[in-house]
Amino acid sequence: MEEWKENPEKRRGLKLTPVRVKKALEGSHGIKGLIAQRLGCSYYALSKAMAREGDAWDECRYLYKLEQEKVGDIAERTVFEVMRSMKDVPVAAQTARWYLDRKHVDRGYGRKEQVTLEGGQNPISINHTLIPIAALNLPLETKREILKAMEAWEKENKQNESGS
Repeated sequence: MEEWKENPEKRRGLKLTPVRVKKALEGSHGIKGLIAQRLGCSYYALSKAMAREGDAWDECRYLYKLEQEKVGDIAERTVFEVMRSMKDVPVAAQTARWYLDRKHVDRGYGRKEQVTLEGGQNPISINHTLIPIAALNLPLETKREILKAMEAWEKENKQNESGS
């Protein structure tokens, strides 16, 4: 890891090649900001390079996916360990579940909803897009009200689940 920090000026202006990207991917856990930092480029430049055609770039995308899978494995292991131990570890379990719901829908995680219209047979799929509150251009007081409402909703749902 230290080799990335040695001389950042030396890296600037270097072309993004599959060889350099593969090296930067190692141990990155698929975090694009970290990969871009290692390459001395912007997040956008990295995304643009990763979209290039060719076998070498296909391999880069494959290696990127493998790096992401490592974190998915850790999150799944955390969920499993919490379930197996029967201990109350809410923060670890909630964090792992949050990660799996967003990053590993391909493993069967994520919120899925299907709605069927009355008298209809074909379900309508609904995809949720979550936007961080911080990203919204709202006054601070409005953000606080939203968070307060979300906390109340979560508390109510937990009470309903425990009562069922």
